[in-house]
This record gives sequence, C-alpha cells and structure tokens, in this order.
Amino acid sequence: MQNSPLDDIERAMDTARSPADWRAAAAAHDALSGAAEWRRRPGATLYDSKAIAAAPADYAEMMRAGAAGALAERLEADLQRHLGDLADPSLYAVAKLGAPLAVEAFYGAVEAALPWLATHPPRGLGPGEALRALESHARLFGRTALLLSGGATWGFHHLGVVKALFEAALLPEILSGASTGAMIAAGVCTRNDQELQAMFNDMREVRRDGLRPAGLRAARAARALLDPAQLYAVLQNNVGPATFDEAFAHSGRALNISVSPVRHSHKPRLLTHLTTPHVLVASAALASSALPMFFPPVELRQRRPGEAEGACWPGELWVDGSLQDDLPKQRLGRLHNVNHFIVSQTNPHVLPFAQDLPGASLRTRTARAVIGAARGQGAIAAELARRVGGDLPGPLGRLSHRAHALMSQDYGGDIALYPPMRVGMLPKLMSNPTEAELAAYVLDGERTVWPQLARIRDQTRVGRAFDRALAAAHAARAGGTTAPGGVAGGWPPAPN
Repeated sequence: MQNSPLDDIERAMDTARSPADWRAAAAAHDALSGAAEWRRRPGATLYDSKAIAAAPADYAEMMRAGAAGALAERLEADLQRHLGDLADPSLYAVAKLGAPLAVEAFYGAVEAALPWLATHPPRGLGPGEALRALESHARLFGRTALLLSGGATWGFHHLGVVKALFEAALLPEILSGASTGAMIAAGVCTRNDQELQAMFNDMREVRRDGLRPAGLRAARAARALLDPAQLYAVLQNNVGPATFDEAFAHSGRALNISVSPVRHSHKPRLLTHLTTPHVLVASAALASSALPMFFPPVELRQRRPGEAEGACWPGELWVDGSLQDDLPKQRLGRLHNVNHFIVSQTNPHVLPFAQDLPGASLRTRTARAVIGAARGQGAIAAELARRVGGDLPGPLGRLSHRAHALMSQDYGGDIALYPPMRVGMLPKLMSNPTEAELAAYVLDGERTVWPQLARIRDQTRVGRAFDRALAAAHAARAGGTTAPGGVAGGWPPAPN
C-alpha cells in the first residue's frame, strides 16, 4: 500500500533533526491538509473571534492617543474574558504550526500594550505607585514553571526538553526536578545562559557514569546495589560545588528539588534558595536520586558562608523525591507564585497510559484505558494497604506508604510532554547511557517539544510580557522617563 503525501510529511516531522526542519515539514503538512487556510479564517466557535480580531487595532489606537487609562481597563477586561478560552488545547489540535492567526495577533498586541503601559501610567499615578501596582498585578497573574519528573535513565530525555525550550527562548526561570529530573534541573540552574549553550554545543562534558555496582560487601551493609560515592562524584562534576543560593545568584533560575523523608512522621521537602539556601545542590540531587534498593538514604549537606561543609539536619535521611512528590505543584505555587505548569514526564509507571496521542487506534486507546483503570485500582489497593500496614513497623509499613504515595500522585500538568517509548528502552532503564544513546535521548526530548512550541509560546506570552513590563517600569523609574497617560483607570490588568 502506497503512503499518502501526508504520511510522508508526518514521517519527516517525526524524524526531523532540527526545529527548522520540523517547522518546514509542519508548514507543508498544514498547506496540504487545509489547516493553513483554517488558521486564516476570521470566525471560530472556541473563542469570541470578533472581539479577539478587533483587539490589536483597538490597543494600537489607544496607545497612539495616549489613552493609558482606557487601555488598562480594556486589557483587564479582555484578559479576564478571553484567556480561559484561548488556553483550550483544541485550538492547537488542527494545525501543526499553532492556533488561528487571530489568536497569535491578540497575544502579540498584549505583548506590546503591557510594556507601553509600564512607561505610560494613567494620570494621577506616580512612577513609584505605578511600579507597585504593576508588581501586584503581575503576582496576581502568576508564573510558569518547568517540572522534570523522575525516570531513571529515561530522564535524560529532559535534557532535550530543556534544550528545545532554551533555544526557543521559552525556558521558564523556575525549574523543579525529582530523581533524574533533579540532576537535570540542577545542571541547568547552576549554569548561566552562556554556559548552558556551551554545554548543549558539546555534551561530552556531561559525565554519564553515575551507576556503578557497590560490591557485595558494601551492598549488604547499605542494603543498596549501587555506589552512592560514584553518583556523587558525577553530580559534583556536572553540577559543581554551588549551594542553592549561589546557583540562583549565578544563573537567575530558581532551582527546586524534591526529596522524600525516610521517617514516616516527616513530610517531603522542596529544597530551593528560599527554603534551604545553604544546601549543596549536588547533595540535594543525590538525595533526590536515592531510589530504595539501588541507592542508600543520604544526609543533606550544606555550606554556610564562612563555615566548613557539614550536615544540614544531622541524622535525618532522605531518598528519591519522586516517591512522594514527583511534581510538587502545590509547593511551587506557594513558594514562587506558580500557577502554570509545563511537565516533562518520563516515569516508567506513568508513560504507558499518560500519553493521549491524536489519531491513536481504537485498540491503542482501549489498552491505555485498561492500563489507566488498573492504575486507579492500584491506587485504591495502595490506600487500603497503607491503612492496614501503615502502623506496622519495618519494611511492610514503609512499603505501604511508598506504594500509596506513588499511585496517588497527580502526574499531569497544564502542558504535558511525553517522550516516545521505544522497543528496547526498558532494559536500559538503570544503565549508564553511551554518548550515542545520550544524543538519542536529547533528540527525542527535542522532538517532544517542537510540536508543542506554539502552544507553549502562546500560553506563556502574557507572563513574559509582564516580565518585560516590570523591567521597563524599573528602568523608567530609575531614569525618570515615565510619561503620563490619559484618564486614570484600573491599571494594570489583573486577570484571574
């Protein structure tokens, strides 16, 4: 049976080796399928197409007239009214290159209007008052974070996810990681932009030999199969000696690492420069990667200014962060005002049923539904085991708690990225990747992002516009260059 032209283009998209190659194939697909024409149509049922289409010209006219107060009120109303509709994934399910052009034009108009308002506050507001109001409303709008799950060796896909977002200038300033995700997030957040680009240009500097058998005697003593000293040496090479506070000062990115306690009475912790500024990043990544049976629990290490390195909480032991808090969305919300989550998910117990691929066959969808139902039943069984065995001492009590924590977690996000599961991946789940395998993981991670770039770009545009507006407001206040606008109004917009 001969392949259709669309099949050939889809194969070219699946095997693209650069974002430019993928975009060229996607444009050809949209042209042939009719999706390019769909993007140009003025009408739509998923959103208020007339209001969206009118907004860019209206905003531009208000800026020309200096009507800051009127623009602020209009922006507030439009963002509260339209952003929920524009976040609908259906807008990105027709065309490969993104949502209707009217949606892109609306976001572009908002991007232009917010920084303009930052330097043209409504009359009656001084520069200081205007800046405080903008900061307040930016907090109300919220922020975006990238969450990197656990996943053992499969977690190296996260490197490709980060690379694709970074090269598209869409990498969030807030990153969270658990287990292998913690290692990747740590490596990213201890490098500034120039160092991160250098790493992506030459991945040979990344050590990949963290998994080494502990030896029979050491394995019996620690009840763990792998050598933590080897992994820590690799982490120190890949991450460096920085504390959380030092990493944030150097890179400008807020690193967050999940760790799980050994003691049942303790809660999982989210380590960051706000809560544990002096903890060593490499130590936190080691603790978050201490998967029971493979690595022993570890103490966290810290280094306060002017003091020698020592234990952070002497006697407290920590293990794999993904066991209890793979995606710490609630804690990120409280600590960093995050309300929009991009999730890169590589956990082997999540991937088989998490992906919802358009065009999947009935057999595939049925299989995923069965697996999903089995996981739901597993969560119920784990809860029963936790209630029955939770008060029992020793391994049974710990096992019931961990099983319940694993099965009951929310592994999704506002935008979820799932790498492909290929034949032959499972035996490599706990192995050191070769240079060629690492390159393949990175490329697969990039390919996971490219089809979602338009959606990620659009749904983070307002947040990034707030960031630029704040920078402009600070600069204008320092230089005294703010210009008064028109009639005072509800500036700046504060969408819910």
